[in-house]
Amino acid sequence: ARELVGRSVHVRARLWGALLHSLPCALRGGLWAGVRAAAMAASPPSPTSPKRDATVPTPPGGSSPPMVDRHGIYLSRRSMNAADGTSADLTPLMGMSSRNLVTGAIQIKNQSAFQDFVIVDLFSRKSISGSLEDLVKDPYLFRPVPMTYRTWIYHYEYIHNREAGKEENSTVRRALDYSCVDAPGNAGRWSPVMALVPMAMFISFVDDLLLLAPVLIMVWLGQSLANAMNTVSYYRYFRLATFPPRFAYYVFMLIRLVMTMGSQTGLGALGFLAALVCVFVDLAFGDIVAVRSFSLHCHYEIVSYFPQRIFVCRRVGAARLEEVFGHRGSVHEKVSGFAPWGKEHTLIADIQGVLMELRPMRRSDWNTLYDQNVVFSEALSYLSLDMFTHKKPDWNSVMEEVEWTRKSRAAMKSVSG
Repeated sequence: ARELVGRSVHVRARLWGALLHSLPCALRGGLWAGVRAAAMAASPPSPTSPKRDATVPTPPGGSSPPMVDRHGIYLSRRSMNAADGTSADLTPLMGMSSRNLVTGAIQIKNQSAFQDFVIVDLFSRKSISGSLEDLVKDPYLFRPVPMTYRTWIYHYEYIHNREAGKEENSTVRRALDYSCVDAPGNAGRWSPVMALVPMAMFISFVDDLLLLAPVLIMVWLGQSLANAMNTVSYYRYFRLATFPPRFAYYVFMLIRLVMTMGSQTGLGALGFLAALVCVFVDLAFGDIVAVRSFSLHCHYEIVSYFPQRIFVCRRVGAARLEEVFGHRGSVHEKVSGFAPWGKEHTLIADIQGVLMELRPMRRSDWNTLYDQNVVFSEALSYLSLDMFTHKKPDWNSVMEEVEWTRKSRAAMKSVSG
């Protein structure tokens, strides 16, 4: 019995130690991933299991630890080229996005037909494998970040203004020219109806028709107005258009609360309190957030066009984007064709109808992929755009081939004409 108790204490100590060592993994891949990593670290390794890397302690000062040279990661290839067998799995999503007029979230239909990938590769290769220390130095590998609102604007232009410009990439250029918030977060773009509906329910507890009737009317008018203004040109002004009647009603609610405070029952007081919470949520997380996010509005100017519908753009506006959300990485000169890469420059790709910002892979990104692929044996894939090859490894050689192809087509067209 004494031996069993000693073993139990020893196992618990190893488990708690493994949990502490797996905290960075939990922060990167979620709490459940951290718990699974702790369980694997606490269990004794089997003779056939691969040796796990030791945890690197964080140096003083809070800087990120050096990445251990890990091996064994493997990502399978997907391609948009017709010659590749997997090209049929990637279904275009043009015109399939819509904006929820209540939550403001962008929804894309037929997502199940769009195969998942975690990395975009601009270099033509059969697979991605090797050590993380080598992969982190690869300038052709990027992390795709979907630009949801920009994609919705792109699809809206594609459906409603298809005849506005027939030249190549005209729809993308018009979509990038719109001013919107591409930063993460809701930016106050949800409808006030989300706060008015529960507010009407709580006001009914007060048993005051003078308070209940206006909020019900505002719910109906707000939903109708949200449906009418759910376009790329007017969605930004919905909160501004509904603010005067909402604010007037909130002031009237406070006046009625003061006037009827002495005659309120317990249920009525509770309804008033819950309604005031709804008012706070609507103003603080809706209107105030929308005002604070106004400086994050931006649009893009296309600097240069790449093959495979890749664009080097210059962001106009959102000057504090990096200060708020951190550095997005610098694209290598071999890919962009110029140096230095400024904070206003952005690499954007149209991948099967979805506009995505391509950001260079960071060490933390590779550590997360290693945990998914090697530690938890999750099959991962990447999308190859095949823009660079061994014969054309940089921007200059790619542009030379593009120019040669353009002149050849022009010559053939003149001969046939």
